[in-house]
Amino acid sequence: MQRRKNVITTNIYSSSSPTRVAPTSPPTATVVRHKCGTSPFDRHWLNWDCCGLFCAGITYGLHMYGCYAVTQVLLPPWMSYTADGVRWLSFWGKFHSLCFSLVAFLAVASHFYAMTTDPGAVPPDAEPLPEVNGLDVTRQGSNDGTNLDSSIISVGGGAVGGAGAGAGGVANNNRPKRICRRCKSFKPDRAHHCSICNRCILKMDHHCPWVNNCVGIGNHKFFLLFVFYTLCTCVYAMGLVVARFVNCLGNIEKHEPCLDEPTHLLGLIGLVVESLLFGMFTCCMVVDQWDVVVSNVTHIDRLKGELFMEDVEGRSGIHEVFGSGVGKSKKVGFRFDWLSPFAKVCFPEHIEADIMGFCRPCARFSKAKGDDSLMDVMVSPSGATTTPGDIV
Repeated sequence: MQRRKNVITTNIYSSSSPTRVAPTSPPTATVVRHKCGTSPFDRHWLNWDCCGLFCAGITYGLHMYGCYAVTQVLLPPWMSYTADGVRWLSFWGKFHSLCFSLVAFLAVASHFYAMTTDPGAVPPDAEPLPEVNGLDVTRQGSNDGTNLDSSIISVGGGAVGGAGAGAGGVANNNRPKRICRRCKSFKPDRAHHCSICNRCILKMDHHCPWVNNCVGIGNHKFFLLFVFYTLCTCVYAMGLVVARFVNCLGNIEKHEPCLDEPTHLLGLIGLVVESLLFGMFTCCMVVDQWDVVVSNVTHIDRLKGELFMEDVEGRSGIHEVFGSGVGKSKKVGFRFDWLSPFAKVCFPEHIEADIMGFCRPCARFSKAKGDDSLMDVMVSPSGATTTPGDIV
């Protein structure tokens, strides 16, 4: 007859307890992995802040209104001709409609990427850079021909003026490991916790409600392009309105109507107000942000007094924002991909950790296995294995 196994129930309050047997496998914890969100395991980055989403909707609506006012109200009565009773846009009418729509599209695309790109959130498995025995070693490229300016990378695991730089431009590995009291994980230099994104953002400049995201090392380029192309649309629209006004003054004696309908005047007034208001705002933002890029010191660093070594030549800040020319383009100077919102910001693999200011052991393990996706298994500080669960 088969013997029945005895089940022993232990009272946690009893004085005597049986000897604990070490488990054969580490405990596992299942985490929620949404399609969109700001947690470390979410598939796509998107902040669900109501105010930010509302401001993003207003931004798209204003650009759509600008395209409508220029292409449907301003240009047709001005740059057109009539053939067989049908009015057609002239060459210059089509040219200005296409150019204005293209600039507005680039502004909207830049906004979308600025909103849906990880701004530089520090992953939970981030670890401090290993110490290089206090030696100053400057990396100036690799065997593949990549040549980076010496102001970008310095030694001892730190970046001169970079996100992982300590005071004086060289990371200080003798300091105790900084832990964010909210994220409960490693907090590199120049990383700041955002209460809206609920993450520590590397080289965080500010949280912008218009892009519904933080502006950090990961999306600073897209934010700059959004502000720049928005400024271009405002200047372009105001230039067309002024030129049309001068043209109408010259045609007063001919008694030619300047608008198809009298109500279209309200549309042009709205276009002028929008162009002036947001043109002045974006102009100030472009000047302000360019100072941040050139000096490589964010607004939060200035407010908190955490002034790391400023880059006098402005090269390290530019390379951190626009990338270091990985792939076919390896120029140190200006590159046309800086103006494209579809070109991602990337750095050579051998200096990426130095710029970010941390390393990821789990990421290196997954790359060794040939897995390029977001880490599927992560070991928490307590030793538990965390497996993300999918949610549709």
